[in-house]
Amino acid sequence: MSKVVLLIGTLDTKGEEIGLLKNLILGRGHEVLVADPGILGKPYLKADIPREQIAEAAGTTIDSLREKADEAHAQKAMGIGLNRIVLSLLESGRIQGLLAIGGGQGSIIVAPTLKSMSLGFPKMLVSTKASQAGIRPYVGAKDVAVLPPVADLAGVNRLTRRILTNAAGAISGMVEMEEPAAEDKPLIVLSMNGTVTGCGLAVKSLLEEDGYEVLVFHSIGTGGEALESYVADQDVSGVIELAVNEIGNELFGGLASAGPRRLESAVNKGIPLVLVPGSADFINFLGPDTVPEKYRNRKLHVHNPQATILRTNEPENRLLGETIARKLNQTRGPAVIMWPKLGLSTVDRRGKPFWDPDADRALLESMKEHLDPKIPIREVDAHINDSDFAKTVVEMLKLGIPDAG
Repeated sequence: MSKVVLLIGTLDTKGEEIGLLKNLILGRGHEVLVADPGILGKPYLKADIPREQIAEAAGTTIDSLREKADEAHAQKAMGIGLNRIVLSLLESGRIQGLLAIGGGQGSIIVAPTLKSMSLGFPKMLVSTKASQAGIRPYVGAKDVAVLPPVADLAGVNRLTRRILTNAAGAISGMVEMEEPAAEDKPLIVLSMNGTVTGCGLAVKSLLEEDGYEVLVFHSIGTGGEALESYVADQDVSGVIELAVNEIGNELFGGLASAGPRRLESAVNKGIPLVLVPGSADFINFLGPDTVPEKYRNRKLHVHNPQATILRTNEPENRLLGETIARKLNQTRGPAVIMWPKLGLSTVDRRGKPFWDPDADRALLESMKEHLDPKIPIREVDAHINDSDFAKTVVEMLKLGIPDAG
């Protein structure tokens, strides 16, 4: 059965490439819609969604954008208009896949669309920005397949023809694949990272034995963003937060922030929530050279050349505890904080480099001080990665969700 693929590219500068992609995808037996968010030059071919329609969707006109002569303003407007049109196409079921190409300008324009699309929907970006550090601004926390063209997208040649053929084949394959049928089980969402993997995998195994499906998100910034988006949009039975380092990263300038809205989706929907302040003992950086000067004399641990963590101190943990408490206080559903007395991560236990009972105690006392009394804190005489602690976490979650059996 043929599918409809939306091709997005500025037809004044990327028209030849869009034309090739269109023919390749049509050759696979699929339909193609072409959207042109270009502004200045003459389109190389006729678009199904012309630039004038995209500008109108943003509440402006192409002529107005040209007269203003503000490149950043024009890119923002076309990004808004494109996003509105694509979301409408998605809601109506008109398209089954999206392939965008661009340099800096094209990637910026399509970025809001890519970041607003649902997880699982086939979407791909061929971008010269993909070969540089910092692709996150273009794709956010979404599952966008990103392909660097290596050569600049300045026409079709022996290299770009091969790259674009691969892209056409990839998006065609994605829309052709049917998702295998799966058993409908109640879903639990779990945050985790390497320092709390022992607990996370044990919790996952116990829940699966009891008939739940468990979806794990890695708390490295994009993982937390994706978790919040997924919980907000999907039918989720419960959430277990085992890693809160993204919140500390947001507060203290680390490189694994998931933004200021972290922890809020489950709270806003009233979904049963168990929060363990795992990984609260550190914030994340990459190599040691990425650690800000103000932190250089603090306790640091180099896990590998691309992973350096900073031990949180007592003042930071007091602010972190207050932040967590104030977020949880807004919940409309059952919530509980589980506190492992013997440490919050693999490096925060007796004999390990981040063992600091005073800093941990500051976090606990701050949460107690600011937490609504209706939300209990249960202290457990165990380390976060002990099997008995994982069992207690599962027991507490199941008190607030329907029986999976």
